[in-house]
Amino acid sequence: MKEIFSKQYFENRFLNDEKRVKSFQQEIQFVNKFKTSGKILDIGCATGEMLLSFNWQGEMYGMEISDYAKSIAEANGISFKKDIFNCTNYFDVIVFRGTIQHIDTPFYYIKKCFNALKDDGILVFLATPNTNSVYFKLWNTLPFLDIPTTNYLIPNDKWFINSLHNLGFKKVEIDYPYLSSPYCNFLKDHVMFLLKFLGFKNFKFAFWKNSMNIIFKKG
Repeated sequence: MKEIFSKQYFENRFLNDEKRVKSFQQEIQFVNKFKTSGKILDIGCATGEMLLSFNWQGEMYGMEISDYAKSIAEANGISFKKDIFNCTNYFDVIVFRGTIQHIDTPFYYIKKCFNALKDDGILVFLATPNTNSVYFKLWNTLPFLDIPTTNYLIPNDKWFINSLHNLGFKKVEIDYPYLSSPYCNFLKDHVMFLLKFLGFKNFKFAFWKNSMNIIFKKG
């Protein structure tokens, strides 16, 4: 995993990708409906760009397997001293942004998140793949699943919500950010969908319900 997520992988992951930054700005509005401050942990935080773009009011923590990315995050104020494995009832917010599918023991991590969250804490999944989409049903993949060997769990909205409920979480809101996404080009996406469906070319494009944002509350 460290070899795949190398230094080169993170070169465009420090607030230098305009569309990613716009996505972060939309996502913080989603999170702020329920929490605007406190202790926040980003699992798979990369260089810390998401937390930094959030302008978060409170302590910011990260977990990251890349030593290169971690060093950049630390230099920008992200702490790695506290995480889901050494804390109980500590965090107000824990975030997985496009990372849950890369963890080979996802439900173990989610259980640890439950213990690490405060009683009124929230668990947030952002930019999370959704197999309950027409794109996946037709082609058994999603455009942002570009490294197949790193994907272990690819959830869909229905069973994922049920699974988290069984682990003690309650779903409070779900969003499918296609139309509002900076990656959406409505006309082009639908033309490419038709051409791909007819077999002309193997296009990749944003589409309805490919991605989901979900907020769960502990308890």
